Amino acid sequence: MVFPTRSCNYPLIALIALLFTACGGNSSGDSAASQPTATGGIALLFTDAPDTQFDEINVTVTRIALISDDEAPTELFSGEKTINLLDLANHADLFSYTGNVPAQAFDKIRLYVSNVELVKKDADGNIIETITPKLPGGGKIDLNPRGVFEVLPDQTLTLQIDVDANKSIHIHQLGNGGYIFRPVIFIKRLQDGVVGKFIRLEGDITDLNRTAPSFRLCNTSVTHQEITSGSGGEGPVSTTIADDSKWCPTVQVTDTTALYGPDGEPLTSGELEENSHATVFGRFSDSKDDQNRPILEALTVLVGPGGMFADYEGTAASTVDGSSNRFDMALAAGQGIVNDNPIPVQLQPGAVILSTKGDILDTSVIEVGKSVKIIGLLRLSDTEPDFIKATLVFVDVEAANVKLSGTISAINTAFDGFTLISDSDGDRCVTLTGNTDIFLIREDNGSFTSEEIQATDLAESQTVDVYGQYNLEGCVVADNILAGTT
Repeated sequence: MVFPTRSCNYPLIALIALLFTACGGNSSGDSAASQPTATGGIALLFTDAPDTQFDEINVTVTRIALISDDEAPTELFSGEKTINLLDLANHADLFSYTGNVPAQAFDKIRLYVSNVELVKKDADGNIIETITPKLPGGGKIDLNPRGVFEVLPDQTLTLQIDVDANKSIHIHQLGNGGYIFRPVIFIKRLQDGVVGKFIRLEGDITDLNRTAPSFRLCNTSVTHQEITSGSGGEGPVSTTIADDSKWCPTVQVTDTTALYGPDGEPLTSGELEENSHATVFGRFSDSKDDQNRPILEALTVLVGPGGMFADYEGTAASTVDGSSNRFDMALAAGQGIVNDNPIPVQLQPGAVILSTKGDILDTSVIEVGKSVKIIGLLRLSDTEPDFIKATLVFVDVEAANVKLSGTISAINTAFDGFTLISDSDGDRCVTLTGNTDIFLIREDNGSFTSEEIQATDLAESQTVDVYGQYNLEGCVVADNILAGTT
């Protein structure tokens, strides 16, 4: 495969890990009118928090743009792409990559969503109900992070967009009791030592370098575009690259990368083969490839046809046996697998255990009753017990959240707590920490806006939804607060 040389005029873009790469720079000998505009690149990541109400939450995105106060919108994505948010509870999806983005500060991200489907399935995995909730603001969603985010020349900025489906789906209490999709979306800048979830990316191995070792992953689902000059409609013109010219991320294999073949058994980097299909879990590193784009450092590489390594969800029915490196899992319903007894899970050599937030853990976190998700191979036998070869294990180690709704009263002078007055739960004390995320949610002027605010912006008599955990004093320590307008 031939990879195009990076130039400021070459068109290209992509979405789910906002990631900015750049070309350009000014020549001191040029006049101001002839100097090229400095540019960067954006990689956009999408992810989600776990949800227990539905089996699929399919969101169709038609456009994504960056907004600044004094410029026309800069378009990152235009088309139609549907993602199942519940596939992203444990990892992030590299939705798109956009290059040649003007190097400047931006105030908000604007999403356009055309449709949301809530899907329920029976124990055999058959769809029994599909619900289409009402979309606020006609599907136009403005996300205002606290402070600006800046695209720097010849730099890559990665943004992780977390659509929290569990907080976004609401039962409408009026009329026919239908559902409303009220987006609760958190944006994380993955820079300056901040890490997000591991990215899951599937494609074909090309340009295999056995010495490095590294390869490029091509034929992925990543939308790849590049901003071109000029303007049309509400923003700059963008051009989609042809499928055979899509950006192929460079994947770096390290000494700690776990490699597995189609049989689920470990591989060495020397056994990788050109044009093999692979699923990669990894994070972008600070290193750049020959096109000045970030390199994906692999945690795990699964070599085999698409769908060979499947996801299996359930709860741990035992701890890990140290001698066999196995534990039992009770499979959840709705996966198309009939199994009355817990199924053994074999941790393959090098298998990594992760939290739902992407932290690397050890086997001690696998406890009876913990929710787990396995990525691996199901081995069926007529003569021996069936079991799963596990290459990755995700364990939900988070404390259970409570949700309280009501109005704010008695904000203390330090703005680190208040009393919540609720008709259903009574008066509750709420404690805020430096990690509490607070968002002002409103719908006006034909759009839905989610704006990140500070505790000092809260006011008495304001309606809020508080998500958090009880402490020993009986107060709710807030992780997230969704505030309505006063």
